[in-house]
Amino acid sequence: MEIVNLKQLLSRITADRPFFWLCVGLLSVGVLSALIVILNIQTSDVTVYSRYTAFGEAHFYKSHWQYLLLFVLFSITTALAHVVLMTKLYNIERRQTALLLGWVGILIIIVGTVYALSVIQLGQVA
Repeated sequence: MEIVNLKQLLSRITADRPFFWLCVGLLSVGVLSALIVILNIQTSDVTVYSRYTAFGEAHFYKSHWQYLLLFVLFSITTALAHVVLMTKLYNIERRQTALLLGWVGILIIIVGTVYALSVIQLGQVA
């Protein structure tokens, strides 16, 4: 994409207020989710066990608290990826699809945050 086209696209996006504020809201929800998760992570030597099955056999997996930082990375990456996809869809005149993708992105981040907080809660109970 050329610089001129990028400037034109950004000026079109900022002129379309609902689309622009949805992008800002999506990024804000991603950052807020990352802050909520990172503030709830507590360092400890407790390992969280999870049971999973593969090919009919039961296995147990355990890991320390550092892997919980991946939930922070998930929310920020999800927000950024959705904004980029929304921008690309907007560029090819698919505004309604881009708006739907923005709302789905917010929903994914909220569900991911609830999931992350429940996993963090498991580690605190043990």
